[in-house]
Amino acid sequence: MRTLHARLFLAGLAFCSGFNSPGRAQGASTSQNNIAALSSHSSPKIDPFDPSSAPAQNSAQPSQPSSGEPICGLMHLGRCLRDFGSDEKGIFTSPIRTQAKDSYWMMPLGAATGLALAYDAEAQNTLGVDQNRTNIANNIANFGSPYAVGAESAGVYFLGLAQKNPKLAETGRLSAEALLDSESVTLATKMVTNRQRPLQGNKQGDFWADGTAHWEFDSSFPSGHATAGMALARVIAGEYPQWFVAVPAYGFAEAIGISRILANQHFPSDVIVAQAIGFLTGGYVLNHHSLYRRVAKRTLAARMMTSISPLADPEAKAVGASIEIPFGQ
Repeated sequence: MRTLHARLFLAGLAFCSGFNSPGRAQGASTSQNNIAALSSHSSPKIDPFDPSSAPAQNSAQPSQPSSGEPICGLMHLGRCLRDFGSDEKGIFTSPIRTQAKDSYWMMPLGAATGLALAYDAEAQNTLGVDQNRTNIANNIANFGSPYAVGAESAGVYFLGLAQKNPKLAETGRLSAEALLDSESVTLATKMVTNRQRPLQGNKQGDFWADGTAHWEFDSSFPSGHATAGMALARVIAGEYPQWFVAVPAYGFAEAIGISRILANQHFPSDVIVAQAIGFLTGGYVLNHHSLYRRVAKRTLAARMMTSISPLADPEAKAVGASIEIPFGQ
């Protein structure tokens, strides 16, 4: 049964593969147009309280409003709903846009997840239960709950408005959009897999342990906290790619994911898949809705993120990762 579900998951990786493919080129094109528009005026007049005063968008990007249309924000909540609907359509129809180049990340992700699924129960059994550790882990995880991330995103948005900083306001707004989009994917996956948590049932993390007659929204696979934390980190690091912003942002996301394992709330595979959902969804939102993100640049943080390679030692029953830090480039 575990092997069957592992195979179903690997096939389902195509669900995420279309998140970035169509949007990446569009996002880069839009960013270039925005920078050109901003550079042609020595002092662009952009009112963060009136998002419609932002630079006009490339009309070829369907999910972006055309020139003169409002942009999602406090004063244009209707636009936010339209963007959310457009995102959901794009995300949930992503399998039809799967391309050969997506195997570059699908294969290592599938391998890491498959190996994690095989040793999830053993890893949690080795970890054991420690109430003091659980309490600390839960306190850390509270900062990455969907509710907390929503509040954090709102805080960044309103701070940007108060400081008349449209880019900061956009970061908060897009973080909230990425949270909603990614959590919808996570919720759907939870309902489809209906996996038991580490301390439930026989503690093996069985899928549909009680048959199809019983199911719940809050199953184990994947982790909602890990999804939310990574979606927030992806947007922040995308808007501010400097290493001193990106590294703490992703560090926060990893801390949330690890805390869910240490608290015996999720298996390692739950966190791996959740972070993949958060990262890809955050990238989708950036590519389709960001106005102020700088044209893609191979910064130190960006090179570090793409230099991570999963490692597995079946004999030692261990999963890890290697990273190449390109300080000399």
